[in-house]
Amino acid sequence: MSESGMNSGVVQVEEIRLGGIVLRFLVDGPTSGGGVTMFEMTVAPGAGMPVPHHHVGFDESGYGVSGRLRFMLEGQSMDAGEGDLVWIERGKVHGFMNPFDEPAKVLCTITPGVLGAEYFREIRGLLAGGGPPDPRAMGAVMLKYGLVPVKAG
Repeated sequence: MSESGMNSGVVQVEEIRLGGIVLRFLVDGPTSGGGVTMFEMTVAPGAGMPVPHHHVGFDESGYGVSGRLRFMLEGQSMDAGEGDLVWIERGKVHGFMNPFDEPAKVLCTITPGVLGAEYFREIRGLLAGGGPPDPRAMGAVMLKYGLVPVKAG
C-alpha cells in the first residue's frame, strides 16, 4: 500500500444499489484526486433515471458493455448497446431507461471526477423508505452535487 492508502493497480470496488440500478465504483473521483470518476452501471429491465437533468461542472460518457439502454439527450431518443459510446457534455439535458427484456451494463466516466459515490449514497438514503422519494429532497441533493433537474415537456 502506498502512503495514500491506494493499492497499486488494484481498486477496492464499492457497490451501491438504487432500486433496479446497481453501481460498482471503480474510481471515486472526489476521494482519488478528482481527475475522473468511473463506475459500472447495471440497469434492470424497467429501471432508469426518471428525472431529466443536466450537469454543471462535469461531462459524462457511457460505454455499452452488454444489453441496451434508451438514452434521451437534448430531446432525442437513442438506443445504445454493446460497443456504443454516449457522450454527454455538461449542460446537455439527458436521462435513460431500460425498456428492454435484459439488463444493460454500461461503463460510465465522469470528468473531471467531481461527482462520486457520496452523491449516490445520499440518493440511496432518499430511496430507503420504499416509496417514491420526496421530489424537493431529491432536487436538493441533485443540486448540491451539480446535477440540475429539468421538468419534462
